[in-house]
Amino acid sequence: MLILHGDNQITSREALNSLKKDALVINNLSLDIIRQAVESKSLFNDIKQIVIENIFSSRPSNSKKQIIEYLLANQKENILIWESKDVTTQLKEFSPQIIKSFVLPKYIFNFLDRPTIPGLHQVLQTMPAEQILASLATRAHKQVNTKWLEELLAIDYKLKTGLLPYDLSTALELWCVKL
Repeated sequence: MLILHGDNQITSREALNSLKKDALVINNLSLDIIRQAVESKSLFNDIKQIVIENIFSSRPSNSKKQIIEYLLANQKENILIWESKDVTTQLKEFSPQIIKSFVLPKYIFNFLDRPTIPGLHQVLQTMPAEQILASLATRAHKQVNTKWLEELLAIDYKLKTGLLPYDLSTALELWCVKL
């Protein structure tokens, strides 16, 4: 078993995609389906790995509790679990050797609070420009910063309609200069 989680979704998803060759992806999360996939090993079964996504971040229920208990008892099975966010608090009973966390560096959050050109260049080494734009817009929305939000939405609109005369990284640099 391997559990991939953390707030750096792009990197964790890339790791998931590189690991899930010949895998059975289980979308309908039920204990019976997971148990059947784990325990049925036939001669013609080409499934090397079972992939389960977002079990820990799903809503609390008896079914979720049963699935997690089953996973705890079967940590040696070839199961790959991916979570789109940090679920460290729910993984305390699992072996630390099977947990891989993908955390965004702190400087990204500093940049989102106080955008600067040097900060943007540093963040661009970690995240694509599209993710930076979305993160800035989300931060502006949460902080009710309508000036930032209007400007970022204008950049997004121009990008999507082909009216942006330069690439997104340059547009974000110019946006930082205007601040």
